[in-house]
Parts: sequence; C-alpha cells; structure tokens
Amino acid sequence: MLDPRVLDNHELDAELAVLKRGRDASMDEGAQGAELAEADALIEKFEAEIRHRHEQPQGD
Repeated sequence: MLDPRVLDNHELDAELAVLKRGRDASMDEGAQGAELAEADALIEKFEAEIRHRHEQPQGD
C-alpha cells in the first residue's frame, strides 16, 4: 500500500488523482461496499496528508 507521507507534494497530488480515477472506474463497473472501502480509506489518507502539509508553516 502506498504511504502518502513518503511522497513529494507533486507525487502526492498525482497519486491521489490516479486513486480517484481508479475508484470511479471501479464504481462504473459495478463495484460496491467492501470493494471500494480500501480505495476510499487510501484516498482519505492522501487527502489528510495534503491537508496536513497545507496547514504547516512554509519555511524559507
């Protein structure tokens, strides 16, 4: 499983987009419930990491 904490910002955004597209494609193919739970949990981890990074003060 991917760990969002080890990715650079541009990699984090790109991987999040890939995860969301994959989840959406799975939904289009009829995936439900538990089949989507893992993807949703991983997406939430990525979104939480992005929020965390935006809340941190920028060092110059």
